[in-house]
Amino acid sequence: MSELKTALEKRFGAHRVSEYPQQDGDYIDLLKIDIEKKFPLTILSTHGMSDYTMPVPERYKGREHNEIFFCIPGYWELDNKENPNFNWPFEVIQKLARNVIEQKSWYGPGHTIANGNPTKEISETMKQEYFLMADPIFLEDYFPPLQVGDRMVYFLAIIPLFHKEFERKMHKGYPKWIKKFRARNGNEILDDYRQSIYKSRWKR
Repeated sequence: MSELKTALEKRFGAHRVSEYPQQDGDYIDLLKIDIEKKFPLTILSTHGMSDYTMPVPERYKGREHNEIFFCIPGYWELDNKENPNFNWPFEVIQKLARNVIEQKSWYGPGHTIANGNPTKEISETMKQEYFLMADPIFLEDYFPPLQVGDRMVYFLAIIPLFHKEFERKMHKGYPKWIKKFRARNGNEILDDYRQSIYKSRWKR
């Protein structure tokens, strides 16, 4: 058992943390964490990305070790491998982990990654075209940094963004943008029904 899994079991309870069976072609192991905060949620997290030491800039010194995760609502049929509207997080999280490690790059709060080149909608029900790395919002009390052995591991939520949200974030800068996103109840829970925070509230 890895030190990371042991530390997460201590935080959430061993019955809530389990390993996903590895699939052919998977780049990194994954963990499933079942939690409840008002309603059931499933966390799909990388399991071992924090073994990689990211070459972070000076202002992020101390944040060289990350795991990334999706926060998935209880109504999603996450294990329905045949439904592309539900199973895409598995492919995406593998690609994101592979990208940062093989490119010897780094992720931090505010990084955005396009879904494809050219960009395309995530699925028939998720119309967003980008992924944002962010510190946990709804789950900030559940996923503070975690001491694992001799390193501090940070958890970055993967949040789908609409094209206009991406453009505004790039124009305004991440600190101002995330403040507005949070003020408009934006968070990391995947939501097929979420609309852009810039969509007019009067438009039908």
